[in-house]
Amino acid sequence: MNYDEFKKMWDKEGKTEAGAIKCLLVAVLETFKENNADGKRMWGLVLPKDQLTPKGEPGSQHKTALSQFEKTVPGTDFKGGIAASYLGGTPANKYKSDYKASITLLPSSKRGEKESKVFVQSGGKDNPSPVQLRKNDEGYWKIFEYSSLYTGVKPIKSGDF
Repeated sequence: MNYDEFKKMWDKEGKTEAGAIKCLLVAVLETFKENNADGKRMWGLVLPKDQLTPKGEPGSQHKTALSQFEKTVPGTDFKGGIAASYLGGTPANKYKSDYKASITLLPSSKRGEKESKVFVQSGGKDNPSPVQLRKNDEGYWKIFEYSSLYTGVKPIKSGDF
């Protein structure tokens, strides 16, 4: 996916909490699985402007996210499997992702008009992951806290290969 295609996706999806989270996860996969040179710029659309470098990429406060999302899930042969687990990936399908997959927000989410804390279900984790977002003046949801998204997912068991 090129940057312009991603921007179109963001323009459509970024006005909902689930859509903003989906865009972040697609940006992660483009960065690490696809080795897309524009991947980190894609993150820049999803994160608050004050957390970006002058090049529009994730700033130093996202160093841990970058290193964790880059990891390979044991049993897969690509980086970014954690992100894939939110986009249709499971241990059973070897974390195969689908950009058309919907993000699952749990009913326990606390959704507000300008600020939300939502809980997202992964196909590779038993417990949902909280994500905090705020809506900007243009109506786009920006992701402020997402550290639970990049915690480990279940490895593919050796008998599943």
